[in-house]
Amino acid sequence: MTLPTPYGKVAFYPGCALDGLGKSYDVSLKLVVQDLGIPLEKIEDYNCCGALEVKNVNTMAGILLPARNLALAREMGADAVVSACPGCHYSLSRTQYYLTKYPKLREKTNVYLEKMGTKNYDLKLMLVHAVEYIYNTVGIEAIKTKVKRPLTGLKVAPYYGCLYVRPKSYTLAGYMKVRDDPERPFFMDEILKALGAEVVPFEAKTMCCGGPHVYSDVEVALHLEARILKEAKRNGAEILVTDCPLGHVAIETNMEKIAQKYGEDLRTPLAYFSQLVAFAFGHSPEETLLTANITNPMSVLKRYL
Repeated sequence: MTLPTPYGKVAFYPGCALDGLGKSYDVSLKLVVQDLGIPLEKIEDYNCCGALEVKNVNTMAGILLPARNLALAREMGADAVVSACPGCHYSLSRTQYYLTKYPKLREKTNVYLEKMGTKNYDLKLMLVHAVEYIYNTVGIEAIKTKVKRPLTGLKVAPYYGCLYVRPKSYTLAGYMKVRDDPERPFFMDEILKALGAEVVPFEAKTMCCGGPHVYSDVEVALHLEARILKEAKRNGAEILVTDCPLGHVAIETNMEKIAQKYGEDLRTPLAYFSQLVAFAFGHSPEETLLTANITNPMSVLKRYL
């Protein structure tokens, strides 16, 4: 049985990340929604959202790429679009904001959409991150009933990243009940607690990881990522839990460089929140692709098998 959602009909926008480097996120998220009985129908023929960089090169392309995805979602009859990547969530929300605020830009965008064979976008979508979607659709008590492998005693640091709730003028965080707190998000904290895990104090939960600068300015990225890991370690976290493929991949791939530059004790396994949920729901490390993570979270999680 598929549960109704507080968002109406939902379309899922995976973006480039979940079809590529964030495959572990994609696979585990599908296991979670399947177990919880909530819908997640993918937008067919979607395109890249333009990530964070395109807008700096071509302003119109930075609007059109997300707008086409939103228009395709409306063609599906969707009332909301769920995205798992905060970067995608940002791009889609930014476009929604500008098309709403500037009617002439909306008219111009719709002209281009028509030329691309897509219907005009009518602005009638709510944009939702996957964490918010799960939290608001099923609730914490329902998550608890699905746990078959309690993660009792596991100390975790939930890392939301800088774009999960920012900027709030785009994401509307804090403006309605279904949105997480814009200053101190807690939805992922509560989901992890429902699994039996212990959420450690973690002031770095919304710090920028420097993900977009991983290749353009490695030193800046390493410094920002080291700060996050240092805060997690200082508070006793065994695993850094993520909801952002860009941040996850950036920190994982830089872990060796961070350890060499800032200290071996900063080495910390990473896992997507959906991987931990699916694992706690009883799925194997292979099914959840926990075994595919570069930083080997199974070194910590093997005690729960």
